[in-house]
Amino acid sequence: MIISIGTTIYAVYEDFSHFLDPSYFSPATLLIIVGIFVFIIAFLGCCGALRESTCMVLVFAASLSLVLVLELIAGIAAYALQDGIKNLLADKINATMHQYEKNDEARSAIDFLQSRLYCCGYNGYEDWEAQEMTIPSSCPSRDNENIYVTGCIKHLSIIIHRSALYIGTGAVAIALIQLTGIMFACMLGRAIRRQKTERERRRWELRESLVNGYQPLGKSDPFTTFPVVYMSSEPLKNS
Repeated sequence: MIISIGTTIYAVYEDFSHFLDPSYFSPATLLIIVGIFVFIIAFLGCCGALRESTCMVLVFAASLSLVLVLELIAGIAAYALQDGIKNLLADKINATMHQYEKNDEARSAIDFLQSRLYCCGYNGYEDWEAQEMTIPSSCPSRDNENIYVTGCIKHLSIIIHRSALYIGTGAVAIALIQLTGIMFACMLGRAIRRQKTERERRRWELRESLVNGYQPLGKSDPFTTFPVVYMSSEPLKNS
């Protein structure tokens, strides 16, 4: 689930990477890395439970705690990046529009943006006329009844804002679920340790009973303890 959220949001950001700073990719990338790490430590936890290894189970709990912290960091970072989204996109879109007729990369980015989001210009098609530029084919002309009226800044800011919100909410929700997993892992580790201690105690009692004579497990009353006498199965020979 963590990897799914991270890869989905990363793909959305990648489509509009021309208008975003690299910092916006950080929360999604961190979620992908955390998801891979969770897969590895989950395998470790299963092995520890099957082998009844207290050490492996506690390492699993500690690793899950580290993952929880990383998820909270990703969530907080995603929420923090929401504040400057609109201003960043405004600067990027305006700068790219000015380079539309001079730069192939800018042209491709604007055409993709307008055709994908069904928008035109920054606030509308008037932005192209204000810059004395021809309205691109990706943004229908005024004579076309299917003209895109809405500006791209509105649609793109909503997409980026929601994506950041999904990362933050998803990371925090998964972290809370993992908190339960950490608690159960610690309880399992204590249970395994208690079981091993009891098993060692019984072994010690059995060993003591074999050394000192027959003694029912759990009893130390000397009157109920009988020595073990070895009797040969061969008949005694007369001397």
